[in-house]
Order: sequence, then structure tokens, then C-alpha cells
Amino acid sequence: MSGIVRVFLLAVIIWLSSMPATAAVFLIDAPESDTMQARLALEYYHDRIAGNLEIEFPDTVRVVIAANREAFNRAVGSYFPDWGAAAAIKKKNRIVIKSPSHFKVGKSLNELLGHELGHLMLDKASGGKWLPRWFEEGFCQLVSGEWRLKNDIAVTRAVWGSGLIPLTALEKVNQFNGSKASLAYAQSYLAVSLLVQEFGMDVIPHFLSTYRDSGDIFGAFFKASGYRYSEWIDFWKKNTEHRYKLVLFVFESDFFFPALAVLFILLYIVKKYQVRKKKQKWEVEERYKGNDQIHPT
Repeated sequence: MSGIVRVFLLAVIIWLSSMPATAAVFLIDAPESDTMQARLALEYYHDRIAGNLEIEFPDTVRVVIAANREAFNRAVGSYFPDWGAAAAIKKKNRIVIKSPSHFKVGKSLNELLGHELGHLMLDKASGGKWLPRWFEEGFCQLVSGEWRLKNDIAVTRAVWGSGLIPLTALEKVNQFNGSKASLAYAQSYLAVSLLVQEFGMDVIPHFLSTYRDSGDIFGAFFKASGYRYSEWIDFWKKNTEHRYKLVLFVFESDFFFPALAVLFILLYIVKKYQVRKKKQKWEVEERYKGNDQIHPT
């Protein structure tokens, strides 16, 4: 073994030994343009989620950021819905993402990484136990900062139209079409968001640690929130329907575009009026200016 190799290996050993015991190791397979951003995002979300869940996560995670569909499908290794942009494979501690630089996924690379890392860290916090899909997806969206106006619109349309999807039905979200899945994710976010609003962020680690120790998910949920699981599901549904019925239903497709057209017409009329008034003011000023030129003081 050459001296250069020995020095290199020694440097690696020293570097690894100096790392905090709680630090995760991320092995990133990505296009060069995504690699640095991915590493920074993963380190940020690791610390943020570990703090929220009150756990240590010193695991090694392989992260594949695919630049094409073939690479993505090969890394996922199983059936995956067409609308999906990323996956967390818990048994392999693997995150697979469609690179937003090469796919139109509607989300940033940071959001996707934070979301999928959230799944792996939730699995750690629960001791590998099953968690409701709405809880998982809602938490992961909350910590990654995913929310758009279109989510509010989707929930508003559901409340005023076909109705909300029961939270317990979201276990089959992978079988939903794109629009229904989008609504399911929006509902998940709102469900966990309401849980945090009602009881604070501490409710999450309290629930998970109790569940991890007892194995009784319904008992753990009751201890953490004071609600029986089924009661919370009903409370969330009523609360969300009430809130979104108060949202202006102009976002309903039947009303949105006519209202938008009327708004543009009103803005046009106001603008024309302002321009006309400005021109009249200029004309008056020009007359005074002209008089001053003819009759200087």
C-alpha cells in the first residue's frame, strides 16, 4: 500500500471519528448539478426533523436523484404511480427522487428531499411500526414546507362538491389518480397541521414514543392528544368543512374565470379613468406653463 493511500485512509478515519454520533451519512447518486444542493438540504432537514421528533438518526441513507425515468424506475424497483415524484424505501434506507431539473414535478428538490427523509425518520421514531398514511404524509409535508394555493383550491372544491376523502381511506392513496391523490395529500397536511395547532409540536414525539414503547397506536394517540382516534377523525372533518366553507367559493371552477374576467374589466375601467384624469391635469398645467412663457414676470 502506497504512502499516499495510507495518508488518505487515515484522513478518512479521522474525519469519520470526528463526526457527531448523531450525524447521518448520505450517499448521494445524482447529476452533478444537484449534488451539492442535495447534501445541504439533507443535512438541514436531518437536524430539523431530528429535533421535531426528538430522536437521533445516525443512519446511512442512500439518495438517488434520477435524471431520467429509466434510472428512477430502476432505483424504485417496484410499481409506482405515474403522479409520484419521489419515494422512500424504508427497508433499504433509500430515497429516490425525480430530479426537478429533468422532470416537471411541481416541487423543489429541497421539498422532495425533506419529505422523503421525513418518512425514514418517522419509521425510526415509531420503531418501525405502522403509521396511518395521513399522519405520515401530513408530517412529511409539514416539515418540508410543502403547501400551495392549489391545495387550498382542491380542498375548497371538495368541501363544496364531492366531499372530503375519509382520512382512513388514504391508505390506498397509491391507487388514486393524480387529482384525487393531490387532494389526499392536502388533507393529510391539514390533519397534521390541525393536530399541531391544537396541541403543539410536542404532540408528535409524545405520540410516537408512547406508540414505540407500547405498540398500541390508539392508546398512544389518546394519551398524546386526549382524543380517541375515531373522535379526532370526525373532529378534523367537521373543522375542515367549516373552515373551507367560509373560504370564498370563487375558486370553484364555475365561478373563478367569470369573476376573474369581471375583475380585469373593473381594473381596466379604473386604469382608464386614472389616465384620463392625469391627462386633464397635464393639460391644465400646460396651459399655465404656456401663459407663463407668454407673460413672464
